[in-house]
Amino acid sequence: MRKLIESTFVTLGGDIGAPQEWGSPYLAGDDQDAYSRDLLFGADALLLGRRTYEGLSAAYPAMVSPEGSPMADFIDRMNAIPKYVASTTLSTVGWNSTLLAGDVAAQIADLKRQPGSYLLKYGTGPLDRALVANGLVDEFRIWVVPVTNPPGQRLFEDLPDTSLRLIDTRTFHSGIVVLTYAPDTAASPTDEGGMG
Repeated sequence: MRKLIESTFVTLGGDIGAPQEWGSPYLAGDDQDAYSRDLLFGADALLLGRRTYEGLSAAYPAMVSPEGSPMADFIDRMNAIPKYVASTTLSTVGWNSTLLAGDVAAQIADLKRQPGSYLLKYGTGPLDRALVANGLVDEFRIWVVPVTNPPGQRLFEDLPDTSLRLIDTRTFHSGIVVLTYAPDTAASPTDEGGMG
């Protein structure tokens, strides 16, 4: 059975909305590049919501990196890896993607039951309501970026209360800290340390 890992950038102010605007220069560096690469190359497929799919599918096919650089491998992998896109508004998808419509939670549960390592989901958004409500996310990798802009789109916005437990931390030279949480099935949402 495969896990589902979600990887999300968030500012100290709680914003997840536009990492391409507030993330520089923090998101580039050898240590976080290696971490990102390992996370992507360990995945069997990507799971994307509509907005994340539209942003990534517009950017990655046009990207070019010097041959032999670690980013060239990353770009190639992003373009080649199978992708599942959950959307109620799209009728077709490209970029090596399969559209998930209808009962998305049931379809993702079926994908998780298949053999393999894990599904990787970038970003947090409306899709997470179904994922969290159905207990489908196994790990949240939250990249805390040392920027203090106030929240725009909030992390975990409109999600059901869920207790989480910290299972790993990683600190990069840029000041980014990756906090890895798993759902705490032994705690109730009102217990101390719960989310929400």
